[in-house]
Amino acid sequence: MKFSIIVPSFNQELFIKDTLDNLINIKQLSIQKGIDFEILIFDSESNNKVQEIINCYREQIDLVEIKKDLGQFDAINKGIEKSTGDYWTWLNTDDLMNIDGFFKIVDVLKNDKSIDYIYGGINYINEEGNIVRNFNSYNLNFKWLYSHTPAIFQPGSFFKKSFTNKIGNLKSYRCCFDYEYVLRCLKNNAKLFCCNFTVSNFRFYKNSKTGSITTVFIKEQLEISKIYGRKWFHFLTWFSYLRLLKHFLFPRK
Repeated sequence: MKFSIIVPSFNQELFIKDTLDNLINIKQLSIQKGIDFEILIFDSESNNKVQEIINCYREQIDLVEIKKDLGQFDAINKGIEKSTGDYWTWLNTDDLMNIDGFFKIVDVLKNDKSIDYIYGGINYINEEGNIVRNFNSYNLNFKWLYSHTPAIFQPGSFFKKSFTNKIGNLKSYRCCFDYEYVLRCLKNNAKLFCCNFTVSNFRFYKNSKTGSITTVFIKEQLEISKIYGRKWFHFLTWFSYLRLLKHFLFPRK
């Protein structure tokens, strides 16, 4: 069984070294355990500092592509197409994979190769890498996702390549391509497995993508959820518009 980790990269000089150290550590441990593990980086012509860091790791990374892309979704799609693993995921250049959680996922998949989409809990970490909050995973439900809450567990997810080959690549959203993709998996009857342990550390801070452009996330969630069945009377509709109103009245500075 082989695992592919896709790393979309653009100007994240503060944390990319930590992310690469984390993945290379897991790769080395995987080799010792007889597990195939590949790392693929797709960098959109980042600044010199990022390029220097990537170059330091080139010999330990399976594929490095430095080429302008159309955004994060495009970089990940390139990785999906060039990955050779049985299961794949992506990890942003400010996040970390939980080492114990990864090997627990490997054990689950070894015992059940029919799983199409597996995910687990997520730790939120700050800029210093300290855990500030934990989100335990729970069973995802298609209708609940489009009508009530768009919360998913992407940093703690792995997708089966033979399944995702059938449903296609990520859509060209700026932020919520992962939300749309999970909805698409569920709509196409993916066999899910929810892990009761932590799989990744998601870095949340003021200047992160999630922390800095919340309104873009909300608007895309509304657009995507409507495509999949959200109605005007659903909780997600009213709650999202209230959040947008809040950001309009009290914009972050």
